[in-house]
Amino acid sequence: MKYITLSKSILFCFLTANVIGCAKGSVTEALSTGNSTSAVETVPEVTDPSVFRLDQEVKKYKARYELESASDKSTDNKGLGDTNLWGTRNFRVVLHGVLYRGGANNKYFDPPRSNTNPLPTTGLNNLCKEDFSAAVYLYSENFATAPKSVKCQNTSHQDQTLAYKQYAAAGENEKILAMVYDRIKGKSNGPIYAHCWNGWHSSGLISGMVLKQFCGWSNEKVDAYWMQNTDGNNQGFETIRKRLRDFKPLVKFSITAEERSLICPETY
Repeated sequence: MKYITLSKSILFCFLTANVIGCAKGSVTEALSTGNSTSAVETVPEVTDPSVFRLDQEVKKYKARYELESASDKSTDNKGLGDTNLWGTRNFRVVLHGVLYRGGANNKYFDPPRSNTNPLPTTGLNNLCKEDFSAAVYLYSENFATAPKSVKCQNTSHQDQTLAYKQYAAAGENEKILAMVYDRIKGKSNGPIYAHCWNGWHSSGLISGMVLKQFCGWSNEKVDAYWMQNTDGNNQGFETIRKRLRDFKPLVKFSITAEERSLICPETY
């Protein structure tokens, strides 16, 4: 493997599938402002395609979905748009190549069913085919009726398994943050789709927490983001908005400045 000259100040560098580079440390300060003073060192050139590269994953999914803003959609409120994502509604990016959010297309599905349901199996299968490693249902209603995993051939014509989890956005947010952190570090082989019913309220809550945790967004910014992405359906949700404001980023899920610059959306 060809190496670029490294500074003697580097204390560690793990050339494993879950690290994209070497840095003096993690971003553990200024989590609420997005300002970081962590230095990013030069890193070895990785040529082995089996080695996880966050920058390559981000590039792949940016090119695939072309979602520049965190408010842009690949599927609309009726699930129309990108046919590869049929079964979702209001599909948006949260962290490029890492986390996406939205709803479950039950109301506008064929045949339609109650809106208070998990993703239809077609939606799970399509996410699997799009290389997703997991989906998270943010409510509990009717989750028992859904498959807990699906298998498929992904875009690389390889065997893929998508795990389907059920975690509450408020009470179990740390479990979801752990999944997101593991994806950033290369411990899962595809992005995560976190969804509620419509893709507005609970998905906005967990997404706002993620943006505070990994991108350093302020309370004011995540509140405006939450409001913007309810598509106008935002009256009477003060409890959710307060939970988002009260969330404090966790040091154990700190990431490097380089990782942050790769995955975080610039605008909403």
